[in-house]
Amino acid sequence: MKTRFWLSALVLLLAASIARAEEDGMITTSFSKIVNSMQPLPWAVVTGFESQHVGGHSELNEHNRGIGVRAEGGWVIGEYYNSYRRYSVYAGREFQWRLLGEGDNGVNFGVVAGAVSGYLDGITFGHEHGINLMAVPEFIATTRYAEIALMYIPEMTKTPATFAVQLRIRWP
Repeated sequence: MKTRFWLSALVLLLAASIARAEEDGMITTSFSKIVNSMQPLPWAVVTGFESQHVGGHSELNEHNRGIGVRAEGGWVIGEYYNSYRRYSVYAGREFQWRLLGEGDNGVNFGVVAGAVSGYLDGITFGHEHGINLMAVPEFIATTRYAEIALMYIPEMTKTPATFAVQLRIRWP
């Protein structure tokens, strides 16, 4: 009961802050800055992942070797050896917005939206492993020739939430 009270109080405080910020024009200005900071994405070769599953699931694979490519414009496709020691294929589109820095060097916020196969849940087509839709938030450190992405992969029905790190080699 106490948790529900504090959560409700936090939501009301946040709503009041947002309303006040909108009156001052801060939200519209901030949103415009975010939209205008969308980054063009060059071609890149992407690696698999080093991952850490939330909740201490030591039986899961946390060295997810793999390879993929990101085309100009953010389209991604690749494969990796997943947490259940099965091969997964993914495809989608990545979007990045600049948070800090200028030029090639900086820190971006990103989202990868798409689908991934090979997990114990998701949409199945007559076999055990399904296809999951995904929206993966990430923070990316960028240089001219490389990116390092820290991702949060949300929990699925049978798969715990996961933090993952990925290396990307860019070519401008």
